[in-house]
Amino acid sequence: MTVYLDQNAWVNLLKEAKKSPSGVNLKIQELMEYKSSGLAHFPLSAMHYMETWHRSKWESRYDLAGIMRDLSGYLTLAPIHRLQRAEIERATVEKMKLKGFIPVPEIGAFGHGVDHAFASSTGRFRYVESLADEHLDSPGIELEDDPIRILKSKGDAVYQWASLAGSPDSLELEGFDRITQHRRGRFYADNQQKKMDLWTSSGGKDLMDRAVITNDFIAALDDVNDVCNIRGVDPLSLVHSREDIMELWNAVPTLHTYSSLRIQRFRNAHQKWSQHDLADLLALSVAIPYCDVVVTERQWCHFAKQAKLNRAYDTLITPSLNVAMQRVKELATRK
Repeated sequence: MTVYLDQNAWVNLLKEAKKSPSGVNLKIQELMEYKSSGLAHFPLSAMHYMETWHRSKWESRYDLAGIMRDLSGYLTLAPIHRLQRAEIERATVEKMKLKGFIPVPEIGAFGHGVDHAFASSTGRFRYVESLADEHLDSPGIELEDDPIRILKSKGDAVYQWASLAGSPDSLELEGFDRITQHRRGRFYADNQQKKMDLWTSSGGKDLMDRAVITNDFIAALDDVNDVCNIRGVDPLSLVHSREDIMELWNAVPTLHTYSSLRIQRFRNAHQKWSQHDLADLLALSVAIPYCDVVVTERQWCHFAKQAKLNRAYDTLITPSLNVAMQRVKELATRK
């Protein structure tokens, strides 16, 4: 059973551990027993790496990262862009009933370490020409004395820990950017707020829902076209009608989950978009379809259940870690 804990759930575990007079937190101890016995796994996402680095005090960052390391064992979820491409290929092969092709292999939602979480050979790190706000997607550059290569040469344990927890002085290094996701989140929130204001004033709920799905499907068209080109399929034969588009949208779990959550978020028109919404959406769009249990904030639980994502993917979605632990206990009893 895979149990996804959002950042708040991990932080709450840390808070409970600090309150324990004996220094041994029973909840963490119980979760560790589930992990050791193979009853439950607790994967990390790319967002956990980035959010953990936002803790400016290295002692606190180390304490939180230590719990994450011990419970996850550096088991990680692939990012949405990696999975969405593979899902589109699988859906294309199935829909077009393509012959003579080896079936699309297991997507590989789960893997080891930070490189898997970011689908990158340099993990959470990237060398760019500029860190300025207007250069969020600045071209990557290669360094002659590659510090990532040097770090990896010290062994996997060192590399994984440095990626998750950093070092006491890592946040003070000149030219090092640790808030890229927050800047990207602010830009995303501003953009979504403008869309919300426009779509809310332009029509009713149905129009807004169609606008969200259309917007997200257009964003996925590069992947659709690339897959069609590789598989020798005319894209128009794959998505000839609105019904075809909806069928493909439903067959791509990460895209379907992302859009469904966005639809519910847009319906909550009284609440302004936040810079944290992007991180939540990206993480939950993978966690909900691929994990058995998802522990996240009440708002996202409500949105997910309104969209019936818990039923679509047979996932327990709850704001309570205790409820999640009870589900694991039930599994242990059956075994």
